[in-house]
Amino acid sequence: MKKIKVAVAGAYGKMGSETCKSVAAAPDMELLAGIVHTRRQEVELPNVPYYTNIRECLIDTSPDVLVDFTHAEAARQNILTSIEMGIRPIIGTTGFQPQELVDYDRRLRDAEIGGLYAPNFAIGALLMMKVSTMIVPFLSDVEIIEYHHPGKKDAPSGTAKKTAEKLFNAMKDKSEKAHFHHPGKAEFIDGIPVHSVRLPGFIAHQEVIFGGQGERLTIRHDTMSRESFMPGVLLGIRSIQSVNGLVDGLEHFLF
Repeated sequence: MKKIKVAVAGAYGKMGSETCKSVAAAPDMELLAGIVHTRRQEVELPNVPYYTNIRECLIDTSPDVLVDFTHAEAARQNILTSIEMGIRPIIGTTGFQPQELVDYDRRLRDAEIGGLYAPNFAIGALLMMKVSTMIVPFLSDVEIIEYHHPGKKDAPSGTAKKTAEKLFNAMKDKSEKAHFHHPGKAEFIDGIPVHSVRLPGFIAHQEVIFGGQGERLTIRHDTMSRESFMPGVLLGIRSIQSVNGLVDGLEHFLF
């Protein structure tokens, strides 16, 4: 069996280091290298070479896939470099503008390879979004609250933005959008209020709250450990081998 060769950008980060361990343990994958901002000897990771230069890493190791868990500024260079070199990107970094994703899709199609942009790799989070789109045609008064650790750069989160987009697309009457009843301090995405919380003690959590006359329905997903993302990361690595262009959301490989 030919193994899928993988490099991980952001290998010293919390998501990147967990990805390195999971890829190294997967029987059908081979972890070739990690890309890091600076070398840190105290971090225990699989025994593979670590690079600070993305191009040097990809030239030396020739992976099939580059998994990126960095930040938007660094990821932009990583993605473009990987596409230029014919290497499929798995993008777990968020904070991109919609037009950037359109551009990545065009570049990937020109290169005749596939890529994946996934704001959330947790299977439960994807099910939360799926179930929410089934509810919103019947309960269109809806708001989103997302909770993350203080180190998360973007707010609202990529998961919240995608949830709002999917809710809007699933509404029966899109002219009304969401029926909010107060100005609040939310950011509105497709007319749906999204509240962002950044506090210690959280990893990644989201509530989708539906209100009706005399009733309330809440769908909530809680991430207690970053291990919860790993089955989705490995699924993305395996599934992206047979597609062209950018797949926007891991759910396309599930539902």
